[in-house]
Amino acid sequence: MSLGRHVARRAVVSLVAIYLVVTLSFGFVALTPDPNQAAVAYETQTSGGDAEDVKAAIAAYRSAHNLDDPILQRYTRWVVDISTFDWGISYSMGAPVTSVIAQRLPYTALYVVPALFLSLVSGVAVGLYSAFNRHGLVDRVASVLAYTGFGVPNFWLAEVFLLVVVTKLGLLSHPELATAGSFWSISHLEQYVVPTLVLASGLFAGQLRYARAESLEYVNAEFVAALKAKGVSNGGVARHVLRNAAIPILSLFFADMVAVLVVDIFVIEKFFGIRGLSWLTIRAVSQRDMPLVLGVTMVIGFVGIAANFLQDVTYAALDPRIGDGER
Repeated sequence: MSLGRHVARRAVVSLVAIYLVVTLSFGFVALTPDPNQAAVAYETQTSGGDAEDVKAAIAAYRSAHNLDDPILQRYTRWVVDISTFDWGISYSMGAPVTSVIAQRLPYTALYVVPALFLSLVSGVAVGLYSAFNRHGLVDRVASVLAYTGFGVPNFWLAEVFLLVVVTKLGLLSHPELATAGSFWSISHLEQYVVPTLVLASGLFAGQLRYARAESLEYVNAEFVAALKAKGVSNGGVARHVLRNAAIPILSLFFADMVAVLVVDIFVIEKFFGIRGLSWLTIRAVSQRDMPLVLGVTMVIGFVGIAANFLQDVTYAALDPRIGDGER
């Protein structure tokens, strides 16, 4: 199978997965009690309404949101709305859900993307070098750094960064991102350096250990000995080893990408006051803003599906046998 056909097939599978997420989200909304109905009833009661007023208010709410329509009709409308990016209005922020997410997502991407890139490049480079120089000084130092990265929690490391880098050395400004000014100003971008380093440190440890372990499987392989016998430089040999070890290394990278969105960003954004995706999620949950909760949940699900698609395409590009079904 050609690479183009493999990509097209994986794109179709990803599209099906996206609509499966959309369907599950609809089931969550349609088949569970709506917390906003309780909020409507509570507001009506506190404003002096009696039981009939409460029933009328709930009936008006259900009519306004088409909750009394047949479930198949509601599902069809839901799929069309999601496909056309009409995700409803956020109750707590009074704006379209897509607009609210689009405003907050760049604040998360501004430290997540550099952290992922930095951890991948540095972790693989150090891990590969350590594998070729096993038991050397760099290998020992790298092992210590890796174990430290695994054992130190992000919130503690963030506190140390703030104390040493910001307070003691004065190299960077304090990341008070909740009150940041212009998005692309130097003073604003500078504040993301510390969150990026904190996030990258934990990811770096995983990439380093995995790259070293995978590279060690090939450093004594026959093709490496043949390359050295032909006079290929150390850099050339390392590139061949990296190509063979790339698939499992990328597996960890894409797994880390999803894990960061699901777990780590909540710690980072809470600690540094970044008003990004996790801040928006917590706000939506605390305000019982169901359209916004579903919108953020779907974004995270879509990112996971996109990461899996990129992983499949990268695998096929690195090893054509995967596209042919040989592996």
